[in-house]
Amino acid sequence: MGVVAGTAGHVDHGKSSLMRRLTGVDPDRLEEEKLRGITIELGYVFMPLPDGGVLAFIDVPGHERFVRQMVAGVATVDFFLLVVAADEGVMPQTREHLDILRLLGVKRGLVALTKCDLVDADLQDLAEAEIEELLAAGGYAGSRIYRVSSLTGAGMEELRSALIEMAVLTDRSSTDGRFRLSIDRVFTLQGHGTIVAGTVLAGAVNQGDTLELLPGGRQFRVREMRVNEGRTRGAGTSGDRVALNLVGLEREEAHRGSCLATPGWLSAPTALDTEMTLLPGCPLRMRQRVRFHCGTAEVMARAIPMEGSDLAPGETGYVHFQLEEPVVSMPGDRFVIRRFSPVTTIGGGVILESDTAKVRLRNRDDRIRRVEMLAGGDLGGFLMERLKARPSGGLSISEAAREVGRTPEEMNEAAAALVSSGAALLVKDGSSERLVPMEHFQTASGTIVSALRAYHAERPLSRGLPTASVPKVLTWLPQWYVKGLMAKLSEDGTIVKVGERVALSGHPAELTAAQLEEIETRLSEIDSAGFAGFEAAYMDAAVLDSLLERGLVLELEKGIVCTPAMARKAHGLLAERFGDGEFRLGEMRELMGISRRTAVLWAGLLDGMGMTVRNGELRTVGRSEE
Repeated sequence: MGVVAGTAGHVDHGKSSLMRRLTGVDPDRLEEEKLRGITIELGYVFMPLPDGGVLAFIDVPGHERFVRQMVAGVATVDFFLLVVAADEGVMPQTREHLDILRLLGVKRGLVALTKCDLVDADLQDLAEAEIEELLAAGGYAGSRIYRVSSLTGAGMEELRSALIEMAVLTDRSSTDGRFRLSIDRVFTLQGHGTIVAGTVLAGAVNQGDTLELLPGGRQFRVREMRVNEGRTRGAGTSGDRVALNLVGLEREEAHRGSCLATPGWLSAPTALDTEMTLLPGCPLRMRQRVRFHCGTAEVMARAIPMEGSDLAPGETGYVHFQLEEPVVSMPGDRFVIRRFSPVTTIGGGVILESDTAKVRLRNRDDRIRRVEMLAGGDLGGFLMERLKARPSGGLSISEAAREVGRTPEEMNEAAAALVSSGAALLVKDGSSERLVPMEHFQTASGTIVSALRAYHAERPLSRGLPTASVPKVLTWLPQWYVKGLMAKLSEDGTIVKVGERVALSGHPAELTAAQLEEIETRLSEIDSAGFAGFEAAYMDAAVLDSLLERGLVLELEKGIVCTPAMARKAHGLLAERFGDGEFRLGEMRELMGISRRTAVLWAGLLDGMGMTVRNGELRTVGRSEE
C-alpha cells in the first residue's frame, strides 16, 4: 500500500525544486515547463519509505491559470506539503490552494518554508508567523513548518524525516474490497498503446483483472501494470500510483476525470445532492453556472440551493447540482466549485446522495429532511424515509449502503437498530434480506389473517386456504414479500402449513364429531345418485369444495361428483363381471346402467385411479383402492 502527498503553493515558490532535492527526480515532464520555468501539468515523483512502501508526490502547478490541474492533483492525496517562499511569504495561490485542500477534506499536512538561503532570520520569522496565521484560519493550526533551502540542502533531512513520519502514520486501509481508480493521466507508449494512470482509492488491481471504464461502461482487461513506477511489485492497492495498459483501449476513450472500477459498482450521475460551504466573500446565486470539480474531473453545472434562495458568503447549506456531463462519483466524495468567470474558487463540500431528481416545491421539505439526515449521520432516519416512499418494495441494505456511500457494516448497524426498536423488520428475499417498515408488515399480516379467518368461517370443513391463493389476497406485494411474510407468521405461530394449504394456528386439524356426522349425511346424499353422478349445484359450494379437498368426494367432471365408495363399488362390479378379461366401453356402460357420456367420465376417473387399465379400445380391471 502506498501513500500520496500533494504539493501546494504559489507559482515560483520552489515546489518542483523541492521535489528534485527530496527525490532526485524532476517532476516537470514537458519541454514547455522546462523552457518557461513553471509547472503547467501534474508531475509525479516517488520517495521510498523505510518499511518498503513508497511515498508518491503529486506536484501541482502554482499559477492561477492552472488551478484546474491543481484541484485534480490534490483530489486523491493523503496529506499536503504546502510550499511558501521565505522571500515572498503567503501569496494569493497559497491561500486558494489551502482553501481547496480544506474543502476537499485533506486534514493533515506540513509546510516547507523554501528559499531560506535568500533572506535573513528576521524575514524567515515574519514569513513563518504569517503562515501560522493562515494555517490557524484554515483549520490547520499546529501543522509543522520546516525552514529549508533546495539550493543548499539546509533543513532537508528534517523535512524528509517529517514526511516519512506522516506517511507511516497514514491509514489508507479500505473497508470495501471493490477497486476504484481516478484517472489523472492518459498517454500513449510506443509498442504498448494507451496507458492510463491514477491513484488507487479503494480495493486492489492485478494483471488480468477486468475493469469497467466510466463514464461509458466499457470493460477492459489489464494487460500490463506498473505500481509506483515499478518501485513496488504485486497488486496495486489503496494509495498506490498505478499505470495500467488495458487491452483494446483507444486513446480517445479515456481522459482525466475518467474512472476505472470493479464492474457494476460505480455510476456516473448527472445530478447530486450535497452539503457545501462557501468561502468568505463568495455568494452562490440560484441556478448559478459553476465549474464542478470532483475527483480528477471538471464539468460545468447548475447550482440550486435546496432551501430555495441564494447562499450568502461563508454560509453552509444543501445544494443540488445539475451536471452538464456525467461525473463518476458516489456519496461521501468531496468536491470543489469555481466560478465560471472569472475562474476563482468559491466553495466545496461533500456529496450526500447521487442521481437525484430535480428539487420541486411540493417535495422540497422532504428532500431537505432527507439530506439533513444524511449529513447528520442519521442513517436510521434515512432508511425509514426510503421505506416510507416504497413500503411494498422494501429496501436492500447493500443497495442503500451503495447509494449513500456508507459501508455495509454501518448500514447493517442502522438497520439492526430499527429492527430492535420495532420500527422495521428484515424479510428474506432469496439469499438476502430486505428491510420493510413494521407498520406496513403488520397491515399485510392483518390482511392475510383476516382472509384466513373468513375462509375458515366459510369453509369450516377445509384444512385451510390453498398456498397458491395467498398472493391473490396480497396482490400489491411482490412475491418475495409474500413468501417472507408467510415465513414470519409461521415462525411466530400465527399460521400453520398443512401440506399445500395454510391455516390459522387455532383452526382445528381434526374434524369434530358434529362435522363428521354432517359429512356422512352429505356423502349419503351424493351416493344416492348412484353411477349417474351427483349434480354439485344441489350442494353448498363451500361444503363441496371442502369434501373435494379432503378426497371424500371425486369429480367425474366439473359439476358432477361421486364418492370414493361409489368408485370402489364400480371397480368391484367390473371385477366380478369381467375378472381378468378385457371389456369395451359399451360393455361397461351396459353393466353400470349409465349413458355413453357418463360411461366416458367413469372410464376416465377409474383409469386415473388405476382401477381400470386401458389398452386401445379395450380395458382390464386394475387394482383396488382398498
